[in-house]
Amino acid sequence: MSNRSPLKSQHRAFLYRSLSSYLRGVFGRALRKVPVDPGFGCPNRDGTIGTTGCSFCDLDSFVPTYARSGKGPADQIMDAFSGKSAQPFIVYLQAGAGTYASPDAFRQVVESVFRIPGSIGLFIGTRPDCVDESVLDVLNPYLGRKLLWLELGLQSSSDLTLDRIGRGHDVEAFIRARSLAMERRIPICAHIILGLPGEGKGEMVSTARFLSEHKVEGVKIHHLQIIKGTRIEEEYHLGRVKPLDHNVYPALVSEFLKHLPPTTVIHRLLSDAPDEMLTAPKWPQRSRVIQSIRDHMTREGSFQGKKWRERL
Repeated sequence: MSNRSPLKSQHRAFLYRSLSSYLRGVFGRALRKVPVDPGFGCPNRDGTIGTTGCSFCDLDSFVPTYARSGKGPADQIMDAFSGKSAQPFIVYLQAGAGTYASPDAFRQVVESVFRIPGSIGLFIGTRPDCVDESVLDVLNPYLGRKLLWLELGLQSSSDLTLDRIGRGHDVEAFIRARSLAMERRIPICAHIILGLPGEGKGEMVSTARFLSEHKVEGVKIHHLQIIKGTRIEEEYHLGRVKPLDHNVYPALVSEFLKHLPPTTVIHRLLSDAPDEMLTAPKWPQRSRVIQSIRDHMTREGSFQGKKWRERL
């Protein structure tokens, strides 16, 4: 790993600061992220907080086929590479809450993935209410040696919205987790969803401003997808939820990005659940939507941080 600070890496002129450009700034090359399922589950499904999970969520929609074998994370990684180690790569703990385990169980997973040759980073997808000092103590020995990111599912900065989608935590839980991570200098990537029930452009922009105010280092943007078998699918069929149209999405993303600092790393611009699990919306190919976002921003002279700068 480069001895340059990841969050101070230089980045080229851009419409937005992509994850790929950030990683090239840190390592000088593109890197593969390998999603794995640590098997920790979710407190919003096992009865600790709730039993039905978030209204939009089906855990299988986040897990690649090779990670559904029931094997441990290290074996999943080898399956992803078909038994051949590809170097270097970043491990991504995905599905459920990647820190929802005892400190010992979490430590075993972290140690096992870092023992694999070529494993130079770890991105951990989790809930804000599953981050505490014991989690960060496990990660502490790797600070400065490996690239570490905590990815926290926020979805919206509105407690009303979080309650409606059944998140089981409030915005304050995110603020607490973000504060703990900042003390350890572990960067945070906030997951947000555009087009959640009851939210319009104003609420989405408010979420962007919230992330800016709390100096979040990264953002992963999703659009609301209606996954088969979820509670939100029932609302969709009853006409209570209407997903975004892909033609309006570029303008929404552009406006969202304007309110983020130009240093914020954009890990993702849209969702990509498997087609066989998706009820709606049926959008064009992912690459086409991303290009439409870039085209829209170019036409309107927009860029990440445009309105953030105006507030300084």
